[in-house]
Amino acid sequence: MSRRDTTEELRQQAGMGLAARITLGLGLTSLVFAVVAGFALLQGADKVTEVAVERGRRELAGASAVLHQAEAEVKPGTPLERRRLDWGPASGLDVQSGVAEVDTLDGPRKARIYRVLKPSGEGKIEDFFASAEEDPRVGQQLFFLVALATGGLVLVVVIVGAVIARKVTEPVKAIIEDVMAVSRGRADHAIRTRSAVGEVAHLARAVDRMVRDLVEKQKTREVLQKRQRETEVLRELRRNLRPMRVEPPTGFEIQTTVLEAEGAGTGDFVDSLSDGEGRPTLVVGATAARGMAGALLMAMTRAYLRSAAMAGDSPALACDITNSSLNRDLARGLFASAMVARLEPSGAQVELVSAGHKAPAVRWDAEDGQFRKLQPNGIALGFDSGPVFRKSLEAVHLELKLGDALFLFSPGCFELENAKGQQLGEKGVYSLAKIAVEHGLEAMEKKLKAFLGSVPKVDLAFALLRHNQAS
Repeated sequence: MSRRDTTEELRQQAGMGLAARITLGLGLTSLVFAVVAGFALLQGADKVTEVAVERGRRELAGASAVLHQAEAEVKPGTPLERRRLDWGPASGLDVQSGVAEVDTLDGPRKARIYRVLKPSGEGKIEDFFASAEEDPRVGQQLFFLVALATGGLVLVVVIVGAVIARKVTEPVKAIIEDVMAVSRGRADHAIRTRSAVGEVAHLARAVDRMVRDLVEKQKTREVLQKRQRETEVLRELRRNLRPMRVEPPTGFEIQTTVLEAEGAGTGDFVDSLSDGEGRPTLVVGATAARGMAGALLMAMTRAYLRSAAMAGDSPALACDITNSSLNRDLARGLFASAMVARLEPSGAQVELVSAGHKAPAVRWDAEDGQFRKLQPNGIALGFDSGPVFRKSLEAVHLELKLGDALFLFSPGCFELENAKGQQLGEKGVYSLAKIAVEHGLEAMEKKLKAFLGSVPKVDLAFALLRHNQAS
């Protein structure tokens, strides 16, 4: 049974989820309370309105009587809003209303005016008066009713939420106790799931299954520890395969370095060696495998290239011999790449060969003050038994004049990223080459480490051949 099927089975056994249960419970409770509270609020609002209307009628009658007795008159030109009555026995009559000062025997008084006009619209039937001030009691009573209903709803929701929370936390506490028992070494302790519902039941069954898998996970951990020990052995193997100490010809300088990645690494390597005639050879290579396979492939490639180069074979012939040997010994899909450069000290001539190496060589031309990219043709080592490989291989010859330099590096440099997500890219590689040419590989390595801020994710190999100004 797949993990997806198991998860679906657990969900079906768990029934309705907690979110659905809580939502349904609170929703139904809120609905019932809202209906009851809404009905009560409506009844209360009707009562408040009825009282307010009756109070308003009495106030209108009393104020009109007082002002009529004081012979109140509306000032001519007083702006009043005109509306037509559409209900009751006075339906169809126009009424003007507004708040303004009226003239009385006691002087001007501010009042709310209601002027009933004749049906013809010319002249008035009667003026009625009311207090200009609003009665605040109606708003206060309505606010009290709304606050009471809202408070009741909040109280009901809190009570229901507390009941639901208790129903949820009880099985969770039981699960915690069971998990604590398992953490103390009781791997056979079962997780209680009987009282759990929804996602809690799902969690309980998942934890129970996890406990049953503890023994298997322990075996997996032992396997991982074994692989970790294997990785340490592989890294030790890489560290022991150091480049040969080569005494460079007079006027030349040779430097190599490797930045190791975490874990088993990617199998990138660098080598420097010299044949019987004192011609130094630099190699930077990479493998298409990690782990034990990558380490063995790196060691084999390095050994075959070293054997051929130290015997005096040219870089092209050394790569051809290495390719035939790897193609014979390796399983399909395993291959390696290499950039090989050999110096002829007498004429400062360099023969450069690339066997599928995706990183070009970078030449510093001191006379022009420019970096030049060199990428000879060639397929990777181990792909072909010989004919296709030899036909694809191209040897580039160049003169390394005074002040010139040749910089070789791993293909992984182009994809390097720092913690901010900034990629080194081709421009960054040329910057590293410039630092290496001017100050050496040690300064370049410090600059690269500062850019990365941590150990690189891949092995990085570098080699530098420099024709010093003072030869």
